[in-house]
Amino acid sequence: MGNQRNDVRDLQDNVAETKYALLMETADQVDGETFIDIWEHLSGQSSGKAELFDHDADLLIFSTVHDCEAAQLLIEAYFMRPLETLLLLLLPDKADLRKEFTDYGFISHSSHPYVYADSAFLFSIQGDDPGAQPYQAFEQMDEHLLASFSKNKVSIFIADRQSDELMKRIARAYRCSITQLYPSVDI
Repeated sequence: MGNQRNDVRDLQDNVAETKYALLMETADQVDGETFIDIWEHLSGQSSGKAELFDHDADLLIFSTVHDCEAAQLLIEAYFMRPLETLLLLLLPDKADLRKEFTDYGFISHSSHPYVYADSAFLFSIQGDDPGAQPYQAFEQMDEHLLASFSKNKVSIFIADRQSDELMKRIARAYRCSITQLYPSVDI
């Protein structure tokens, strides 16, 4: 289990890729154009192009904060009002998404799963104690999970951010611990 703890520490900085999004309310759409239509029109006229990573019905998703800010300036000038920005976490395409996931994330137009960073709690379970029961802890936590995936041979779990204390108590009940991976603070 000691090696797993080191693998988990290595994951804390890159457990999920951060993406930056602009949200356009459907009411802001002009003449039936979608947000991607508007973006393609505006970005074609701009000399300082921001590179679009992905999109959804009312979201434009960028890999860097610089690209997102450049796009935001361009689009806000067009609409003459501010757009909402969101921080997203891109999950692996093979993540196991539970039915409650859609309350905390979405699958994009390109079939990539994203979770809203401000509502996500990512963690792993460790059973370093000789009497630890990590599988039983997982079974108890499972009904509260939104998604899970494996990275570098470590199981990563996602729950609602407000469930952090509950996950910690469940882990302790089975003589386990959890390492919080996002937001990155050990608990």
